[in-house]
Amino acid sequence: MRHRLILLLCCWWCSLAHAAPPGRTVSVGVYDNAPKVYIDARGRADGILIDLLREVARNEGWKLTFVHCKWAQCLEALEAGTIDLLPDVAWSEERSRRFDFPQVPALFSWSQLYRRPDMPIGTVASISGKRIAVLSGSIQERYFADFASGFGAAPKLLPVASVAEGFELVRSGRADAAVASKFAGDFHAKRYGIVETSIMFQPVRLFYAAGKGRNGELLATLDRKLGAWQADPDSVYFSILDRWESRGLLARVPNYVWWGSGLILALLGTTLGLAAWLRRQVGRKSGALKETEQRLATILDSVDSLVYIKDSASHYRYANRALHAFLGLPGHEVIGRSDADLFAPAVAARVRHDDLRAMEQRQRIVTEETVPDAQGRAITLLTTKIPLSREDGSLSGICGISIDITERRAAEEANRIAATVFQSAEGMFIASPERRILRVNQAFCEMRGCGPDEMVGSPLPPFSLVRDGTSANQAMWEAVERSGKWQGEVWYRHPHGESCPMRLTVTAVHDDRGRLTHFVGTQGDISAQKRAQEEIVQLAFYDPLTGLPNRRLLHERLQHCLKAGERRTQGAALLFLDLDHFKDLNDLYGHGAGDRLLCLVTRRVVDCTRAGDTVARLGGDEFVVLLENLAGGENEASLQVAATGEKILAAVREPFDLDGQLHHATCSVGAVLCRDGATDIDTVMRQADMAMYAAKRDGRNTLRFFHHGMESEVSRRHALEAELRAAQDGMGLALLYQPQVDDGGRIVGAEALLRWESPSRGQVGPAEFIPVAEACGLITTMGRWVLRSACAQLAAWAGQAGMHHLLLAVNVSVHQLRQPDFVDMVLQTVAEFRVTPSLLKLELTESVLIADIDDTIVKMHALKQAGLSFALDDFGTGYSSLSYLKRLPLDQLKIDRSFVRDILDNPNDAAIARSIVALGRSLGLGIVAEGVEVDAQRRFLAEIGCDCYQGYLFGKPMDAGALAALLRAQTETALPRDGA
Repeated sequence: MRHRLILLLCCWWCSLAHAAPPGRTVSVGVYDNAPKVYIDARGRADGILIDLLREVARNEGWKLTFVHCKWAQCLEALEAGTIDLLPDVAWSEERSRRFDFPQVPALFSWSQLYRRPDMPIGTVASISGKRIAVLSGSIQERYFADFASGFGAAPKLLPVASVAEGFELVRSGRADAAVASKFAGDFHAKRYGIVETSIMFQPVRLFYAAGKGRNGELLATLDRKLGAWQADPDSVYFSILDRWESRGLLARVPNYVWWGSGLILALLGTTLGLAAWLRRQVGRKSGALKETEQRLATILDSVDSLVYIKDSASHYRYANRALHAFLGLPGHEVIGRSDADLFAPAVAARVRHDDLRAMEQRQRIVTEETVPDAQGRAITLLTTKIPLSREDGSLSGICGISIDITERRAAEEANRIAATVFQSAEGMFIASPERRILRVNQAFCEMRGCGPDEMVGSPLPPFSLVRDGTSANQAMWEAVERSGKWQGEVWYRHPHGESCPMRLTVTAVHDDRGRLTHFVGTQGDISAQKRAQEEIVQLAFYDPLTGLPNRRLLHERLQHCLKAGERRTQGAALLFLDLDHFKDLNDLYGHGAGDRLLCLVTRRVVDCTRAGDTVARLGGDEFVVLLENLAGGENEASLQVAATGEKILAAVREPFDLDGQLHHATCSVGAVLCRDGATDIDTVMRQADMAMYAAKRDGRNTLRFFHHGMESEVSRRHALEAELRAAQDGMGLALLYQPQVDDGGRIVGAEALLRWESPSRGQVGPAEFIPVAEACGLITTMGRWVLRSACAQLAAWAGQAGMHHLLLAVNVSVHQLRQPDFVDMVLQTVAEFRVTPSLLKLELTESVLIADIDDTIVKMHALKQAGLSFALDDFGTGYSSLSYLKRLPLDQLKIDRSFVRDILDNPNDAAIARSIVALGRSLGLGIVAEGVEVDAQRRFLAEIGCDCYQGYLFGKPMDAGALAALLRAQTETALPRDGA
């Protein structure tokens, strides 16, 4: 039964669909991936998924024909339509563009690493350099490479055609380990004498797939059958799974893996390998500590910086791999030794001096140190030294981090020298009255590309006044002899054929009697100046990143277009584009990746427009397309604009290759027609901008045309913002309190909920005014008001009998948490109202796990040390990362009301709730269930271990007086019932 529950958790529930017509012949591709699908020794199709399909066929009257093929051949046949269905296909974004998938998965699996018994592979870091066999061209291959890279591991991948081939390579010693799905791996492991490791990754849903646009009725039937079977534990679905289990294929899965995988899959499948490792280490604290230290060492060994720890006598107690390599010594020859043992006395004395300075000052210092490396080269290091203290405050030593800046310093020196050379880079020559060169400096020779010996005695090289023009030497000499001087821009042609602009000055030198004795000339290469002039023009009118016209040039062209529109019947339109979630790309991969995406988007947008149209970049991720010469009336012009906009949307939706990483992007487009004599640029731009934001609000990745109702909506939002600003001092804002009860029904606390009574609009819901407050920056001010009001209420309860024990939960926005003074503000407020810190609980949403997690953890720990507690709200609905969750100093997890609402009817919601409770227990956290409305929900939650509840069953949000009355009226033992 336990195996059934776990397998049931791996499947998704779907709605019913229409069945395929009876009596149909269905062609099914079969490749060798036992036990899910394969050809047995008698040449018959067999496997879990084959048995399930035969049962569907028997019920629907289908006739199945099986086609044996290799994996890649099966995919090609499915795409070409020569087979109707292919079992055991994992869903991916790329495959969804080639094939159709049903809604209900047939199975849920994951990938695991298998090794020879004598091969020590225990952690992801240990696979570096190992030969790993993996199915060629599979999702596993790409995912495993990224998975290993994320841990800093670099295994050598050996592509194979089948799992059996990979396991044979491991058995024969030609590979160290192999990647396989859990079902296939356990099926083959015993036969090949290899064992599983604790490294698990890539949870996948496995489907029966069909060709794109083909056999939709077959997929609908599979949805209907699988959905009904998976909802019934006594169905044929589980009978088939039990039959394969009795054959020993599923029974070999260890119990800890079933339970661990079920928990992790219920939590969105994140951090599978880490969760499995944690479950295996429960109760073995010494092993956990050792593994944690190993992981920390792996992280430190993966960085290029030199990281070390010394005791107070400057003896090394820790040194990372980079420092070992720098010194050319193994670790055991570094630990315990001092700098005096490793460096010359003068070097050691300077390093020791800096060590002592950091310890004496008891603060971090940053200094530059010059020390020799293993090859004796003098290396300049930028070093940060941090004093380390024991619990009693005494100094235990220092931690140092050193970065090699030798190349940077060398580059700075080279730049200084280059600047000096540039100052004397003017070319000079002296010529005789016969116009023959007598002497030149090195700069002149370099400009001409020849040596002094070649230049002396020769005439001045020919030049022209325009590029690639005829020689102007004679005219120049005549002007010098006539006026004594000539100066101008000329073009020289280098011996290798390239024309170069120069600034040439030639002066005639006469003796005391007025006779011509010499000509003195100077020339300078003005190529850079010419390029700078061109760049000035480029920068003035074009975007430096994409080369597109900028805002200034767009305005000029738009103004010309609007004025021209007054004189002709042809119209114009403006498209305003903004990339969706562009900031997320910058945050995840850096601004370099964002710049590359902008350039790629530029090319695609330009390709979607005509030669006479203007594509401009306003800045950031905003683009504008000016469409001119639109023929026909307004309807016809609108159709042309919509066609161009949809073409752009489709082009941007196609995946982008960012240095080998596929990135999917979308954009929102606003459109406005420049008709009816519109001549105001700002009005047209503003209208297009409003249409673009309307597209954002309508779900993004879409096109919206401007209409005057949008101005009304913007005005309404501005008015709402203005009223909110007027309410900053608390006018119209109020806190209501919803009780939280323990498993005995006793009120133990409450959650403070913000409400706003607008003078002109009446009561405005949080869903309407909170986003406006966040968008206009009022959320932090509003959050301060909420915190102060909550602390004032706690102070009032402290003096009331029966109320002083209540714990009050206050929601904190991510915007508040990111404020630099957030911790000080909270602590000052608590101190001002003399509130017991342990009675104040701050509730955070999972959005705190997305960005700047390290800063969040530091602030949470500071408040935790002051006595405050934390709860994670809406758990399971957002970014649930176990790797971050275990680092947060939380006290409670809150089960979101979306899971509680259907917990009695939806097995998935029930399973998620169980998993959250189990996770909370394993982390030592309390559990609060939100949205409890009926006693049956409370009883179910109590049975699975939930110890605190909140919802209408116990009380709606109420003012403080009503909460006090409810607490007085509450009996010590009674639990609320339905309708209470």
